[in-house]
Amino acid sequence: MKLSRRTFLASSAAISAASIAGSFADRAWAASDTVAIASLHDLSGPLDIYGVPSNLCMKVAVEEINAAGGLLGKKVELKVYDGQSDINKYPQYAQKAALNDRVVMVQGALSGAAREATRPVLRKYKIPFIYGSFYEGGLCEKNSFCVNTGGNQQVVPLLEWSFKNLGKKLYYIASDYNAPRNFGIWNHVMAKRQGGEVLADDYYPLDVTDFTAAIAKIQAAKPDIVHSCLVGGPAMSFYRQWAAAGMLKKIPIISIVFAAGNEHEILAPEETDGVIVAYNYFQELDTSKNKEFLAKVEALAGKNHPYINGEVFGGYSGVMLWAEAVKRAGSFEREAVLAVLESGIRWEGPAGVMTTDGPTHNTTQDVHIITVKNRVWSLIEKREQIPPDTYGGKCNVFTNPNQTDFLMPQI
Repeated sequence: MKLSRRTFLASSAAISAASIAGSFADRAWAASDTVAIASLHDLSGPLDIYGVPSNLCMKVAVEEINAAGGLLGKKVELKVYDGQSDINKYPQYAQKAALNDRVVMVQGALSGAAREATRPVLRKYKIPFIYGSFYEGGLCEKNSFCVNTGGNQQVVPLLEWSFKNLGKKLYYIASDYNAPRNFGIWNHVMAKRQGGEVLADDYYPLDVTDFTAAIAKIQAAKPDIVHSCLVGGPAMSFYRQWAAAGMLKKIPIISIVFAAGNEHEILAPEETDGVIVAYNYFQELDTSKNKEFLAKVEALAGKNHPYINGEVFGGYSGVMLWAEAVKRAGSFEREAVLAVLESGIRWEGPAGVMTTDGPTHNTTQDVHIITVKNRVWSLIEKREQIPPDTYGGKCNVFTNPNQTDFLMPQI
């Protein structure tokens, strides 16, 4: 390939900036009493319902670490960026965190679009990216570590339980973008494994609010289960119209996204009672470590703090897992911290035991199948220590260290 002088200079500048950023970050914490990490979440705009409690969970983790003496003799300083529900802000703030604030770790960018806008920037500047959102799975990248559940860790246990207890015929209704379509593939994987049947993959644009025709299609199909992966305003409309049609007590609804935006608190109980979901964490978990965690949340944000659900809990577990890796590494340097995370470290927190998985850069953890009644979640079944999917061995940063693309589940 022939390089022009302009192209050569631009490439050299980019490489130099990345190299300098890495060395600046290392030197910044070495010469200071503090070390900075960044929270990059939507604290305003339509996605703040996810971002505000996720940022709160990061604050709780940082306060806990500092109350215990900090890390390697330094206080942890949290630099907070508001993505404002604007994807364009994410690469801009990721670069600012790396170059201006010289952070040693960034966590956040919860939506798939925000994540994909952020991780190339952090990879370029060699700043570890902790991804705290549950997601469809398949992210296998050296510089990123996923601390929440991947697709197989929610869909597989939820459908195993549903096919066994509710019936074999499933109708999938979902919002039409990448993540719900990828989650939809898992339905077919599980139907093949379990002898179930997917009657329909019914996708709707994000501006649809009238589900009259959709509900009629479901009634005509006569499924045993409706699997909903509708999000945002359309989800609210569907659940209200489903209940108004008298269907809530006739055909059970399962979901892996319901309540991630605390829909169970916004909608009326008569519109949601009986919905079944699967998450690694829910606030009603009856464990001593969860009670300690919630007391810290309340101490920081008051009794009326946002509900802490499985989506936002990654804000806490991500920082705590990173801190555990720093302690064991005796360093904040990227390579040393990632090496410890890749070694398979165990951390017990409010959601139970979590263990990092080196080859996939995801985590093994418990998943809880739960149902809601009167806006309160209760446990149906606990599935212990579900490992991340390896995608047939293709998700392996040891053998594919330069891999950055997403992997898809295979039917």
